[in-house]
Amino acid sequence: MAAGPSRPLPGTRVEPLTVSQLNELADQVLGNEFGAVWVAGEISRFLAHRSGHWYFTLKDDKAAVSAAMFRSRNALVRFEPRDGLEVLCLARPAIYVPQGRYQVIVESMEPRGRGARALALEQLRARLAAEGLFDAERKRPLPVLPRRIGVVTSPDGAALRDVLRVLRRRFAGVTVLVVPAQVQGEGAPESIVEALRAADRAGTDVILLVRGGGAREDLEAFDDERVVRAVAACKTPIVSGVGHEIDTTLADLAADVRAATPSAAAELVVRERQQLVDRVAALRVALARAMRHALDRRRGRLAELAGARGLGRVPGRIHRAELETAELLRRAERAQRTRLRSLRERLERASRRLRPESWLGRLGRWRERCRGLAIRAREAHRSRLAAARGRLERARARLGALSPLAVLERGYVLVTAGGPEGPVIDDPHRLRRGEEVHLRWARGAASARVLDLFLPADRGDAGRKEDP
Repeated sequence: MAAGPSRPLPGTRVEPLTVSQLNELADQVLGNEFGAVWVAGEISRFLAHRSGHWYFTLKDDKAAVSAAMFRSRNALVRFEPRDGLEVLCLARPAIYVPQGRYQVIVESMEPRGRGARALALEQLRARLAAEGLFDAERKRPLPVLPRRIGVVTSPDGAALRDVLRVLRRRFAGVTVLVVPAQVQGEGAPESIVEALRAADRAGTDVILLVRGGGAREDLEAFDDERVVRAVAACKTPIVSGVGHEIDTTLADLAADVRAATPSAAAELVVRERQQLVDRVAALRVALARAMRHALDRRRGRLAELAGARGLGRVPGRIHRAELETAELLRRAERAQRTRLRSLRERLERASRRLRPESWLGRLGRWRERCRGLAIRAREAHRSRLAAARGRLERARARLGALSPLAVLERGYVLVTAGGPEGPVIDDPHRLRRGEEVHLRWARGAASARVLDLFLPADRGDAGRKEDP
């Protein structure tokens, strides 16, 4: 069978290319011929479009080329491009088909020259600080006595051994959850982020993010934006101890507390057991001092009441003193019960947290001693108050015996001149016939007029009547 006429090739006079076909063909040729190449140049006319794409010009002293970097790729750039910045780009030459314009499509970008890494890090630090990730107001206090401590670090590193050694020495009974993570090299940021999230979900009271010392490049994972944001997002307080004392990473700035070394981080989160023992002893001493102070105060008040003068006000003062004493006693007992209950609760919490079990027995004996001291203090307090009441009763009895009212109760009469407020007549020579006087008995009073005076003789006479 004879072959039909051959079809003309595209781009000939018989079958010419359209403009769009020409541009597409040129784009394919460029892509196939070059692929992705590294290009160095200076950024100018940089534009971050609202779509998320970047458009700019790469130039040197002799030429320039338009460049575009799409949103999916520029999200991986760790610094902020700007005009005049020297960069190194991995780019594909291409033709923008609708306009036939030659350009490059940038796949990755990094600063070029000395200090490029420092520039990217400083720009990231400024951006995260502007978001408030390093603010002091975000920092949370560490728990006083954590029961469960999470440690995010390499399982094979010296940092983990240092942390475990410090925790065993300071508080052997604490529970430690080790969450292994890759802390160096490719994939380290993702590994640290996952480990932090796992420790946060595990119900730990505090998390230690630690790594031993090394070159500054070895700590790059802790400057990664993903790690910093994971630290800031944790609900559990985080103590970072990365590298040496002179090394400060962005993760250190986002953590609640920064420690100089992994060992220092472990020392920050747990107290020594002896510190707790000393605290209990100090509370016992403070309780005894408070009781002595209260007793001294009330003893002084009772002494003041016992030495007060004034016959008519003595019963009222005694009654008020009794009321005040009773109220003070109730307050002291209530304060004592509250204090003892608080101490008991704190001791019980501490005893539940202390391990090994031998410490539970020791704390139980301390608790019993505190209870015994409290009982003895209450008994001594009540005994002293009872003795003070007895002294008050005796003083009241003595004052009553000396009172003129007691004398009147035996049948005597109190005579005053002129009226009940007049001066007391203790000598009949001060009276005159016809003078009005006031007579007061224990249960009544009367007014009288002097009719006659019977004055005693000067030299032992039986008496004489005054002449009219």
